[in-house]
Amino acid sequence: MGKKQDVGADNPQMTEQSPWHTMSVEETIAQMGLTGALPKAGLTADEAAARLEKYGPNQMTEKDKKTLLQRIWHQVNNVLVYVLVTVAIVSLAQAVTTDNSDTRFASWFQVALIVSVITLNTWIGIYQEGNAEKAADALKNMLSTDARVIRGGKEIMIPAGEIVPGDVCLLGLGDKVPADLRLTSVSNLATGEAALTGESVPIDKVTEAIPVEGGLDPEQVPLGDRKNMSYSGEWN
Repeated sequence: MGKKQDVGADNPQMTEQSPWHTMSVEETIAQMGLTGALPKAGLTADEAAARLEKYGPNQMTEKDKKTLLQRIWHQVNNVLVYVLVTVAIVSLAQAVTTDNSDTRFASWFQVALIVSVITLNTWIGIYQEGNAEKAADALKNMLSTDARVIRGGKEIMIPAGEIVPGDVCLLGLGDKVPADLRLTSVSNLATGEAALTGESVPIDKVTEAIPVEGGLDPEQVPLGDRKNMSYSGEWN
């Protein structure tokens, strides 16, 4: 920690194709279609623009916000609710048409109970959806807004959303990690992974490829064991 680190930017679309943590630095660079000069020179402006066009911005995809009516419909649009509504309608008809006071009371009670269950279930569903959206917004706030990268052999600051696969990012003490990164050069680097793995202490990072035990798929390597990777939102 304290000294800036050179790292190669990763991308979710590429991650699905290549297990970066099991590859050496040289293999990683080659897999991205780049040369060994990348760690010192970085991408050129044209290469960065082309990759931004190909892979899109380094940011979470936002979904359109649902209106209250859409949320209510999402909760009630299922077979179980349809069955309950049908039973409620039958009970309501029975309550209106019957002359027996006991039957009328039981029917009205059943209608009230079903309506209460549907209302409560809908409220709980909407509340949980709201909490999920708040959690997603909180995650966005954890992401870095700026990043220091090497472009054309020069250190520059860019918006974190403009980082592309192959970018060489520089991290210093106290920086937020601006993207999912494959580490290529470290010096006493440790990152806080509490939000990712639950580890309460910073994890020391390395650059060597992570060996995969026999019979395991590379993607089965736990995130906490991928010590040559650093993920967006972590702290140095």
